[in-house]
Amino acid sequence: MNQTNDHEKQYATLRAQFAFHGHALHRTSPTDGPVSYYAERWGLVRYLPTLDDARRFLAQIGGAHG
Repeated sequence: MNQTNDHEKQYATLRAQFAFHGHALHRTSPTDGPVSYYAERWGLVRYLPTLDDARRFLAQIGGAHG
């Protein structure tokens, strides 16, 4: 599996895990430059620079670890 497909799979998995915990996970467009992420719930947004940051935040809200 190439790196792009692996990254897409990781992002899709994290989006599902965030949704399970009541949050929406979004990302910026790769055509706009480096991709960054943000989680949203109840109109509040948390900036997450990388997928690793998204994983750490997921753990903070009670999601999967690692």
